[in-house]
Amino acid sequence: MGWDAGAMGPPAGRVEVELYTDSFRVSGHLTTRFHSVGDILNLSEAGHLTVEQATVSEYADPGASRGGQSVLVAVDSILFGISSQTGSDEPSEFGEVQKRPVRTQLALPPFWVTGMIHVPPGGSPLDGLLNVANRFLTLTDVAVTCAAYPTFDGNAPAVAIQRHLAEVLLVMDTDAPHNPLEEVLPEEEVRGWLPPPMESPDSQP
Repeated sequence: MGWDAGAMGPPAGRVEVELYTDSFRVSGHLTTRFHSVGDILNLSEAGHLTVEQATVSEYADPGASRGGQSVLVAVDSILFGISSQTGSDEPSEFGEVQKRPVRTQLALPPFWVTGMIHVPPGGSPLDGLLNVANRFLTLTDVAVTCAAYPTFDGNAPAVAIQRHLAEVLLVMDTDAPHNPLEEVLPEEEVRGWLPPPMESPDSQP
């Protein structure tokens, strides 16, 4: 007998979402057991998400839009997504290792997405970007800009981006130590490990 994960999970409900592809913005609601946009996108087993009571806008023609009772959006085409349930996307401060925020920028043409990833103490920001299992990576305190469409300018508490579609990744880790050894051991102790300097033969009386 197979295990029905859905039967043991929370009841399905409506979550407002905005899904962005390279040409379209689709907004509406999803009927799902999940709340955070990261979970919605990462745990979806379908190739398409069904957005209900949806509005489809085209970046090239922001004044025009189309509506539909149900709109299917290919998961492979989603650059990033936003949901109305942002609280569960933010790093928890209880029961988890405290992570440090690292500012990063990702180019997902035609967009630049700037926000914070959260890495464990001593962890590499590059590992936090590249060596993670999830297909969609959550950033917090996010700003989105687009040179191709200057009128597009958005901010969100949390956004889930599709990592493998990012063409350029910039890390601005201003808190990274320049010399980790100096922060672990005092200079006097390190000097004590060194042998005394050898005297030059010319210095003998």
